Amino acid sequence: MSARTGPASEAEHLGRLRQLLARSRSGLGALSDAELVDLARLYRYTASRIAWHETRQENLAALEEARTLARAAHALLYRGIDRPREGWWRRAVRFYRDDVPRAVRAEWKLLFASFALVYGLAVIAYAAVRHDLELAYALLSPETVANEIAQLEATKDGEPFRGNFTFGFGQSPGAAGFIMAHNIWVAVLFFAAGLVPPIFVLVLAANGLMLGTYIGVASHWDQAANINSILWCHGTLEMQAFVLAAAAGLVLIRAWIAPGPWSRRHAMARESQRAWRLLAAVFPMLVVAGTIEGFVSPHAGLETRLATAILSGLVLVAWLGFGGRGDPNPVEPSIPQPSR
Repeated sequence: MSARTGPASEAEHLGRLRQLLARSRSGLGALSDAELVDLARLYRYTASRIAWHETRQENLAALEEARTLARAAHALLYRGIDRPREGWWRRAVRFYRDDVPRAVRAEWKLLFASFALVYGLAVIAYAAVRHDLELAYALLSPETVANEIAQLEATKDGEPFRGNFTFGFGQSPGAAGFIMAHNIWVAVLFFAAGLVPPIFVLVLAANGLMLGTYIGVASHWDQAANINSILWCHGTLEMQAFVLAAAAGLVLIRAWIAPGPWSRRHAMARESQRAWRLLAAVFPMLVVAGTIEGFVSPHAGLETRLATAILSGLVLVAWLGFGGRGDPNPVEPSIPQPSR
């Protein structure tokens, strides 16, 4: 609209825009097609009048009125333009299929170092205890070692070691639920440990030593194979989930310690997204691990437990190693239009 438009004409146009805004309080669906076209035209006109008044600074009241109407029209026309066009189910699938694996792979150096610490100490502890059983009392809680030895001694010759898995199949649903809840709580503690780097190292080291020592003690009773089949039947997912939870906490605090070119606040906001994606991977892993620990680990035979460990490991590698390998920023086929 030309700058020569008179005050009466401007008042008419702004009055018409005000009417349309009043009619559309419930949304754009309250307007007809012709009124929608008129709304867009009047919004552009009002924006031009704002520029006209700002240039001249002659009628500040008219400028403020135009700004108020333009803000209301903009909010109405562009309401929900950033709202995802997909349903929550599709977004959740894409999040776990693409976003989570990409975040895990992006932190491969941190995760490699974390797993090296856990399993490196586990191998050292196993070798030490396998050579000298007395070292188990120094590497693991004496009460835990004594309890394991008592269980091993109570196991009859030729009978597979069951450890703490002495409940019947009928108790498996309750046991699985308890295990899931307990492990999720443990994962939260691992995440909290990651927020304090020295504690992060201590927690991972303690778990590595516990794992190696437990298997090393069992090896003195020739039960290492049974122990490993029980542990890794569900532990292939469970142990990795705990390390991921701790790494998520470390990623978050890393932004505070070393924000790089960003302010600490901005770095925390950026890294919180990656930390959440790492932590999000933990929950489905622990749910599946808890189900396996409740139904498979205590009751299945050696071959089935080993097959479950291998299969769960392959699925985990396939998910985190190959998920989201496509274009992370696909081009939208068209510009989204305001919904009515």
